[in-house]
Amino acid sequence: MTDHRLKPPASRTFQIILTVATLILLLQNHVSAAPQQMTPQELQSFGKQIQDTATAQDPTKFRALFDWKTFINRVLAEYEQNSAVKQAIQPVRQQLEAAYTAENQGIDSEILAEVANGADYRFLAMRKEDDQYKVIFRFLRPDWTLNYQALIIEKQDSGELKIIDIDSFSTGELISQSLQRLYLPELYKAHGANQDKLTPDEKTRILDQKKRYDFLTSTDEKSDPFQAYTQLPTQYKSDKTVLLFLAQDSIAKEDSKKYQQVLNVYRKYHPQDSAAELLSIDYFSMEKQYPQAIDSLERLSASLKTVDPYLYSLRAGILIEMGDINLAGKYAGKASEIEPDLLQPYLHLLNISVMQSNFDETIRHLETLETKFGFAYEDLDLSELENIDKFTASPQFKKWQSERLPPKAK
Repeated sequence: MTDHRLKPPASRTFQIILTVATLILLLQNHVSAAPQQMTPQELQSFGKQIQDTATAQDPTKFRALFDWKTFINRVLAEYEQNSAVKQAIQPVRQQLEAAYTAENQGIDSEILAEVANGADYRFLAMRKEDDQYKVIFRFLRPDWTLNYQALIIEKQDSGELKIIDIDSFSTGELISQSLQRLYLPELYKAHGANQDKLTPDEKTRILDQKKRYDFLTSTDEKSDPFQAYTQLPTQYKSDKTVLLFLAQDSIAKEDSKKYQQVLNVYRKYHPQDSAAELLSIDYFSMEKQYPQAIDSLERLSASLKTVDPYLYSLRAGILIEMGDINLAGKYAGKASEIEPDLLQPYLHLLNISVMQSNFDETIRHLETLETKFGFAYEDLDLSELENIDKFTASPQFKKWQSERLPPKAK
């Protein structure tokens, strides 16, 4: 072995110069690979732009908010490190490019279609997390199905901000990861055709991914997913999507004990995550386990790291079921105050006013629902409300009804 202490000074000087040059080159590469900085003002402005463009239903402008090249790279980059596999999966890349860079159906089209059908797509917050810039959106469908999305944002060399991926809280994974799983059979086939050109690590990785894929796509109704779970590679036993799959299976089989077990495991590995809490709010509410539903709601709210008025409204609905009408009214009122164009709090306030026989308030809420949201009294099904018969027999209701009649009908 060469003794570096015996090298002449000239050699040492050259080595030092080479080392410094190498470090500078590595530093330059690191800087160029790191995401460009953006100000909070830029990020907030872009979040509002996304919301406004979705609301305006402008498909061209909305599609232009995405960096599709980077998105596709996020789907395939892991597999394109091997040149033989990269060549074999060219058809997959071509399919993705056709879908996402041409005028075709992609993530953007799906979001716009949801908004066109009445979904509320609302910018809530922005943050820098894990060296990524994100804008957080609430995705609320007309049937009150709730989801949140963290849109990952990068600044281009031009200075423009672009969406490069979306983290869907309800699925527990990025959309790029969902697409990657969708194409896994073709990726697996490409690896199989190039076995002699794979490293041992590449072989193990694709086989393990195939086991996860088979677990998540099994159609054998007789098989026990909990038994199959024990056979998964260790790294996937804490996987968000795997655990959510087990949770959904527990719900379908009405096995509350197993659901609680899965939830505990999920929270152990992902203590600040939203996906299991989103699922649990509905599950525990349906099971009438209201304190646990409130617990999940609080965990969800904490994970968002921002105030979402809809969660106040959601809490109000749970409190109504618990019989705590006064506190429910406070939360519903707070929600309507923070976000005046949110429908659900007014429905809660209407219900609460009837239950408390505060019929002057009931009339006021009915008028708000009609003038603000276009819901006439006839559109509302209040038949199962406590005290509804008392309300319809009240002087307030009769007076209000008579004032609404056309002049000839009076």
